[in-house]
Amino acid sequence: MRESMPVPKLVVLEPERSRSQLGPAKSADLRWARVEEFSRSRELAANTHKAYERELRRFLSWTDKPWHDATHRDIDHYKEYLQSSPSARGGKPSAATINRALSALQSFFKWLTAKDYIPRNPTLTLEKPKADPLLPQELKAVEVEALYGALAYRGETEARDTALLRVLEHGLRASEVAALNVGDYEGNCLHIKQAKAGSVGSVPLFKQARQALDAYLGWRLRQGLTTELDSPLFLSCSNNSKGQRLSYWGIYKFIEELAELAGVEDCHPHRLRHTFATKLVMKGMDTMLARQLTRHKSESSFTRYSKRALELQAHQQFYALFGEEEREGKKE
Repeated sequence: MRESMPVPKLVVLEPERSRSQLGPAKSADLRWARVEEFSRSRELAANTHKAYERELRRFLSWTDKPWHDATHRDIDHYKEYLQSSPSARGGKPSAATINRALSALQSFFKWLTAKDYIPRNPTLTLEKPKADPLLPQELKAVEVEALYGALAYRGETEARDTALLRVLEHGLRASEVAALNVGDYEGNCLHIKQAKAGSVGSVPLFKQARQALDAYLGWRLRQGLTTELDSPLFLSCSNNSKGQRLSYWGIYKFIEELAELAGVEDCHPHRLRHTFATKLVMKGMDTMLARQLTRHKSESSFTRYSKRALELQAHQQFYALFGEEEREGKKE
């Protein structure tokens, strides 16, 4: 008997895709590869890297053009898109927010041109929106007092949180506080060795801050936590990262939670820096010396605090001269 032959199977071959069909995916990969190369080539702080990549990713989601095809008209249209897009809070984006996004593009396209990846820089004719005047956002004395009052509700982290708030009250940036080690505290001052734009230096501490730091380090010893000189000054107490260095975002979250307990609106760590700088000028400290403590490199960047202090002093003297009490009102 003759064996049955196997039933033949038809294999349908997919047509080979053309180069044009393969192009977009490879083009998209190449566009982001340039961004990654740009990031690796720049010695920037981690947060700045993230901000640049976020803005460049947003531009890539807006257009599918390769980098070398972008024109100055594309950049102008993108600026219009940014101006018409609602901010995270739903309102109109500020000029500063738009300018940060455009600055990332300018820096990136300048790098592409220098590397000969593109023939021309499309951002050379870009006109940025006029920035809104930068005004200090200092906290009122009653608001600072409310923050300290809310520490009593922090439970087992109260010792750490008190020391942390006392340090922030000396005008340190959140990133600088996160980078502090135990050895950077020398009993009467803090040495800032990692800072924005290399603005390192030392800051003398108020007595209450020294007492709070000593109490916190004593608490750590009793908890069996390390106090070696090269260990982080502020440790995380969260379940996911307990005992590790308290991060930049951990500090922000702490202040937001404390402000909610205290009933202080729109509060973040940088407002304590504004409060410190304004207080120094209000007390009559020479602006050059005050800048040494805040580590502002230029007089122009510190001028807003001087103007704000003069304004507050003028208000105080106005009420004093006419024998009236200054009423608490809305923050300007």
